[in-house]
Amino acid sequence: MTARPAGIRWIAMAWAVTAAFNVTAHSFGATAGAAQPADAKQQMVAVLSAPGPHASLGDQARTWDRFVGTWDCDFGFYGEDGSVSHLPGELEFGWVLDGRAIQDLWITYPKQGEKERGIGTSIRFFDDKSKMWRVVFVSPRHGAVLTVQGGVEGDRIVLRGKDADGAQLRWSFNEIENDSFTWRGEKSRDGGRTWKLEEEHHMKRRPFGQEAATRAAEPEPLTSALAFEHLASLAGEWKGVQDGTEIQLTYTLTANGSALMEEFRPKSGPMMVTMFSVDGDRLLATHYCSAKNQPQMASEPIADPHAKSVAFSLVRVTGLSSPGAFHNTGLVMTMEDRDHLTQDWTYLSDGQTGKNTFHFTRQR
Repeated sequence: MTARPAGIRWIAMAWAVTAAFNVTAHSFGATAGAAQPADAKQQMVAVLSAPGPHASLGDQARTWDRFVGTWDCDFGFYGEDGSVSHLPGELEFGWVLDGRAIQDLWITYPKQGEKERGIGTSIRFFDDKSKMWRVVFVSPRHGAVLTVQGGVEGDRIVLRGKDADGAQLRWSFNEIENDSFTWRGEKSRDGGRTWKLEEEHHMKRRPFGQEAATRAAEPEPLTSALAFEHLASLAGEWKGVQDGTEIQLTYTLTANGSALMEEFRPKSGPMMVTMFSVDGDRLLATHYCSAKNQPQMASEPIADPHAKSVAFSLVRVTGLSSPGAFHNTGLVMTMEDRDHLTQDWTYLSDGQTGKNTFHFTRQR
């Protein structure tokens, strides 16, 4: 349930929700007609919540009533190379709108250097005409509104819909127990003939009144590691044109997720490779050039891991055929948005400096 950088993902690391959906775990406990809260700004939230399902739902209420409460979550996201990244967080379920609908909140905890949590929400209601549960998920920060529908299928709950690109979605609640369940998000780009697992989230019920497990003992990730994770969101296929020559660019996470490999393929000309990795508080970029040399470049210590641009400067170069031979001396990677990338390469050749700029658009 996220909108991620490699296509919109359905529980994104950075959700934002409008005030109308900003329901907290405490607000789920409020009842209609209860005493007004001390802060008048919370009145709408207090009225929104309901103590339980509406009687008109009958047995259909059982579909979601068993999820009411707070769940501790291990969110898992699958990369293009099959690697899995994990984020801790929580999930809240509660009845709203006089019990005629149930709302959920999907929350990821702030990472190092971040001030805001990630948060998104769904409203679920039963449609008497279609005899299915309809779900509307909103992610205003990413400009996304997703709708799915479905219900109980055997011992699972399965919801189906389409994303903004027309790909089929299948969201499912699996292995449902009183204190645990697994949520899976799958996508099909061939009309449902084959499905790819993109997300798998493991939930455990949090006892009522218990605070979230402390994460203070966990080592905080380096800012450079967060910057590398941001860079790794480039994974996929890109296309650009330079001086009339078409260029295909492919990014792949490799080496157990510790390196990002860029394959630069001009339509006419040899392929080149650049490897990105973390070294202490910096990022490294080693370029394997068609000029048969290997510039090794490094960034400055990372200050903002989510900056749009990261600059690499030459540290050393190997494989030079002569002291004045052509070689790259720097690279600036600018992620304009999730689908547009600019590369500025500087070079030195026979004592003369220059720069080449490439613009790429994501293909998938």
